Amino acid sequence: MWVWPIISYLLAGINGAYVITKYKLQKDITTLGSGTGGARNAGRVAGKQAFIWTVVIDALKTILPLSLALYLSISSVILAAMIIAAVAGHIWSIWLKGCGGKGVVAYLACTLVLEWPGLLIFGGAALLAKYLPVSFSKVMVVAMIIPVVSAFFRGNPAVSFGLLIGYGLVVLSHLYPVHPGSMKEEEHL
Repeated sequence: MWVWPIISYLLAGINGAYVITKYKLQKDITTLGSGTGGARNAGRVAGKQAFIWTVVIDALKTILPLSLALYLSISSVILAAMIIAAVAGHIWSIWLKGCGGKGVVAYLACTLVLEWPGLLIFGGAALLAKYLPVSFSKVMVVAMIIPVVSAFFRGNPAVSFGLLIGYGLVVLSHLYPVHPGSMKEEEHL
């Protein structure tokens, strides 16, 4: 059963921003803009459509294996390991020699599949944050803990733990430069 997190990690390493910018610009996303392989950087260097397609690819590579594992009734401990593997695989892609995105889309895709009520509450917080006189990015990073708490109180501590570690990886990738050259133009917290 531990093959599932390995599959999750390998699929998560398929970087949507890299695929889209390679197709659209014939260039490596890790050498452009902020140097990260994330949707924001893809949008910045290749336009709005690149951003959207990157989000779609990065979400699907996370949603598909988790959905299949849920369908096959894989244990919640394995699901938690798959969450961690998906977020880590996106941040440190084996296919891009350790470069990748910052894990936001992978984390949110995990919550969509495994803790959608928490994701709805997070969405409400995001909508509210748009109208508050505070940094939207900072509110979002804090609000991303909501699905962790929601999973715990809804009786799934293993998934809550997996989401907590995934959340921690996303926060770390925003606070510290986790990729070579990623400090160039990115907005940091």
